[in-house]
Amino acid sequence: MSDVQKLIDEFWDWFLAHRSDFDTLKDPNMPFWNAAVAQLKSLDGHLWFELSSNVDGTREFIITAEGHHEAFPIVEAIAAQAPKVQGWKFIALKPPMGFEFVTNYEGIPFDPNVMWFLPLKRGSNRHDLGLRIGVPNLSPANKRQAENAVLIILDTALGERVAALDIGYVEVAVLPESPRSEGYLELKKLPSYIEWHKRKLLGT
Repeated sequence: MSDVQKLIDEFWDWFLAHRSDFDTLKDPNMPFWNAAVAQLKSLDGHLWFELSSNVDGTREFIITAEGHHEAFPIVEAIAAQAPKVQGWKFIALKPPMGFEFVTNYEGIPFDPNVMWFLPLKRGSNRHDLGLRIGVPNLSPANKRQAENAVLIILDTALGERVAALDIGYVEVAVLPESPRSEGYLELKKLPSYIEWHKRKLLGT
């Protein structure tokens, strides 16, 4: 048995031993959350998890690498070897959730439905899709928050795999008064644009 396999087995044994704690776990402010994160990080320091609410008797345990694509294989291995536990579903990487939400970052709301994007290319690598995200009311005072909020938005809306592997770089800018005339597209159209971009690279 490899060291990684042993750690995965130990994690799931620990999960089962603390099943009652997970059943009552609600948010990261609860002390047990840190204990559970520490168990995951014993496999890889990039790992984290998210929990869904109880919907139709089932909760989702989402294992994430926080966008660090080099840790995707271990995330997938952990989820693939999850035990069958009544009332729980184990998912590798954050799934795509769409753009119908608002992200609050440090108390500032950022709504993806009013953002637009401009595709960019940097250097000679045609595979490197870059994005300039036009953010309304962007200013020097809130640029840092906007940059972080946009990354969270893309990760949530597109799903962790697409956000990490299909986008090369992201920058934010003030949304022009007439974004369409300057080549911008509505951010909600980004998933279809990414698919078009990938087909174009493949020549299909």
